[in-house]
Amino acid sequence: MGKRKRNIKKSIPLDVVLTTAGSYKLLEKCIQSLHAQTSQDFTLCVIDGNDDIEERNKNRELLDKYNAKLLGQNVGFPRLANEGSKMSNAPLILFLSDDIILKPDAIEKMLERMKDATIGILGAKLLFPEDSVSPGRPAGRVQHIGLAMDVEANVIHPLVGWKADNPKTCISRDTFGTTGACFLIRRELFNKAGGFDVDYGLGTYEDISLCLTVHSMGKRVFVDTDIQGYHYTGATAEKKGAGFPLQQNAQIFRAKFAQSGLFRYDSYKYY
Repeated sequence: MGKRKRNIKKSIPLDVVLTTAGSYKLLEKCIQSLHAQTSQDFTLCVIDGNDDIEERNKNRELLDKYNAKLLGQNVGFPRLANEGSKMSNAPLILFLSDDIILKPDAIEKMLERMKDATIGILGAKLLFPEDSVSPGRPAGRVQHIGLAMDVEANVIHPLVGWKADNPKTCISRDTFGTTGACFLIRRELFNKAGGFDVDYGLGTYEDISLCLTVHSMGKRVFVDTDIQGYHYTGATAEKKGAGFPLQQNAQIFRAKFAQSGLFRYDSYKYY
């Protein structure tokens, strides 16, 4: 766990829990983007769930540099993030995947926005990398501006692939949910909710589940489109040639929340 510019007379308001499962080149870029932020203090908590021990050992210098906590297996994002949250105790927790590159001043803007006590979870506007050559990741275009639900109760990313400067992609708003790849939450709420739901295994839907739980506590989920970063998306799954249990987790999600009264069929609002 690495600490930036710690002042013993001043408590650090934010823990950055950075999860990785083997995408070490992206992990290093992610950390570099964090250190390029302003003077805002935070505690960096790196947790590694890579089950390729040989690969991990080749990157021990990087992991040791940031005092990473090493698990011996890929337990999936929900468990990994929950373990990472225990590495420190700041009142705010920012969960980041290793394939997120935050733009300068993102953390400062997050802390300013979270002065609004009605907000329980804060998300950011995420773009595909400017150097992307993948047709599925159009360079510099929108990857995430919030999670919405369509009329068939599917959780979707609206406006994916739209231009980043399109006025409709630049609206900060209350949302149904926000992606766990860049997910800031008040520790009090996170603990009260029991963290990310480990029933989702390797991951997907644990983020929207936590968002709905926070909605049920009377707090807002908000995406600020002035807070921005780049998201490679699915770097570890692509690297390992493994997928996520999307259909299975969608069924788990509906079973947990279909009768909750928390569903919002709001995807039309983005268009």
